[in-house]
Amino acid sequence: MNLWVIFLTGLTTGGLSCLAVQGGLLATAITGQSHTGRQKKLHDEVLQMQVAANPWPVVYFLGAKLLVYTALGFLLGIVGSALQISPKTQAVMQLLAAFYMLVTALNMLEVHPVFRYFVIQPPKSFTKRVRNQARQQSIYTPAILGAMTVLIPCGTTQAMMVLAISEGQAVLGAAIMAIFVLGTSPTFFVLGFLATQLQHRVKRAFNYTAATLIILVGMLSADSALKVLNSPFVPSYTVTSALESLGILTPKPVYAEDVDGVEEMTIHVEAEAYKPNHWIAEQGKPLRIRLITEDTYGCTLVFTIPEYDVVQFLESTDEQVVELPPQQPGEIKFMCSMGMYTGKIEIQ
Repeated sequence: MNLWVIFLTGLTTGGLSCLAVQGGLLATAITGQSHTGRQKKLHDEVLQMQVAANPWPVVYFLGAKLLVYTALGFLLGIVGSALQISPKTQAVMQLLAAFYMLVTALNMLEVHPVFRYFVIQPPKSFTKRVRNQARQQSIYTPAILGAMTVLIPCGTTQAMMVLAISEGQAVLGAAIMAIFVLGTSPTFFVLGFLATQLQHRVKRAFNYTAATLIILVGMLSADSALKVLNSPFVPSYTVTSALESLGILTPKPVYAEDVDGVEEMTIHVEAEAYKPNHWIAEQGKPLRIRLITEDTYGCTLVFTIPEYDVVQFLESTDEQVVELPPQQPGEIKFMCSMGMYTGKIEIQ
């Protein structure tokens, strides 16, 4: 188990995408804090200075989040042998998460007031109680809010949850979720904490930059989900086809080998790619795809062909074979369970 890769996933895409989904809870934990005995009519700038001087609410928030997700990973590992989440179910969850990221970004950009209604926030009565507790410098409030993030996992978190299930071991499941959350923590701490001490103009620029990045992550997430769902329209496929037709991209396919009348292909499954990922096979012959892994981790371990509902689970070091019946001219798309790493077989 390469936990370093999982940590880097949390540190990069995981931190930003999860902050987009769970940022409302973090903001409630931070902005409710003020020193005991201070009057309520202090200006916002003074309050922000006080918040900036007190990082402990963020620490309590992240600490509770770490504990809850570690426990969740432990449970997912236990039930992993009996429960499997299909790639298509995961893709639907990923598509919903992408939609939420997009509307969150549009709300940050203040495009229209309607987007406020899509942002998940604690109930007003709960928020009022939270802020009352927060003024007393209680650990309880930010910790509860940190624990509540388990109810709104982002797309990358969902992928880690599926990985924890696939391991089928409680300790490994707990380790996966714990390392991932630790990876996301610097983003939550730095961006969430920094946002409270920015001046108005700088803060608007910060929001625009963050919203733009969130839109990008959301669009990529939606594109990947559409691939797994075998949608007739996938933006990245359209762009790739256009670039190839213009000669900007030059594909370098590999021809399948005829072995006793069967078109055979050997694909090496790596953490971030299938190699080779572009094949040409002869029509009217069955296909045999050999999948080889060597100390590989990530979503590529779940090899899928959505058009034929093929889902092949692989061990980190493994060799499996996928067979398909004779094909007519066309294309067969294959990919990982998240639609991030793809390939195709051209039938000619």
